[in-house]
Amino acid sequence: MKILIGCDVDPVLPRVLDRAPAWNIWNPLEKIEKLISEMQDDLPPMIWLIRADQSIQFCTGSYSSGYSSKEAMWQQLLANGHEMGWHVHLMSYDTGNGVFRFDPEPSWLEDAHQSVAGHFKVRATRTGWDYGSNFLLRKLDDLGVKIDFSALPGSISWYHVGGSKLVVDWIGVSQAPYHPARDNYKRSGPYSLNLVEIPITQFVNSTVGVAKRIAWRFRNNCYSLSGLTSKTRLLTEDWPNFPISDQRLWAFYFHPDDLSDVGIRNFVKNLERLRGLPDAEFVTPSSLNALEVFAD
Repeated sequence: MKILIGCDVDPVLPRVLDRAPAWNIWNPLEKIEKLISEMQDDLPPMIWLIRADQSIQFCTGSYSSGYSSKEAMWQQLLANGHEMGWHVHLMSYDTGNGVFRFDPEPSWLEDAHQSVAGHFKVRATRTGWDYGSNFLLRKLDDLGVKIDFSALPGSISWYHVGGSKLVVDWIGVSQAPYHPARDNYKRSGPYSLNLVEIPITQFVNSTVGVAKRIAWRFRNNCYSLSGLTSKTRLLTEDWPNFPISDQRLWAFYFHPDDLSDVGIRNFVKNLERLRGLPDAEFVTPSSLNALEVFAD
């Protein structure tokens, strides 16, 4: 059993981003330092996906400030077998309204990628809000990204960003890794990308959870009943049950801000449960390149 763990290394930003915050947006990275200090050699290798997008450049003057602000910590993790990746939110500054909004096809993606790639090789990504689209996955593929693990099988969600609404739609996606088709990011096809999409491993949703999900979908004029019984859980949550999956690769994620005292305790407990799986091995994207874990 291969286990891939990613951390979406997000800063703290205001809900409405119309000016650079007065505080240090990268304060949550101190919680990663606390996790490293508490776990030491018990912390398994994982991938730390550092956020780099126009909102970061707007707030700090640099796309890659999440790396440069804690470079010594990241270098220590790299030396211990961890890996760095790229976390990106598709939001651009709307000059007409003076605020950041969701942007499905931002022009700054290459600049952000080039900035972080100057510090480490970008093999893997996770996207903000777990967003996926044909444009985005084609663009990541063009930039040389090998693995994305944003897909949440069976999930559909709605978010409001700076007054604009976006839909994150993974309904119909299998739990098995796949090479997305160029014209359909949710399945493989005859003209697939080189990039591999690794879906996040799902848990069984409760009866109450299913009812809430149905109500949420109906409120948003979505009447699909697909995927209602699956649920995404962070590695820092208290897991009431264990994932049910026949895949040879399981993938999970969390955020630095989830690393409260309770979150760290849950993190440690869930890791111990995962270590108890038969032949459990914690992997990073670079070590997955030669593994035969893909569906096609």
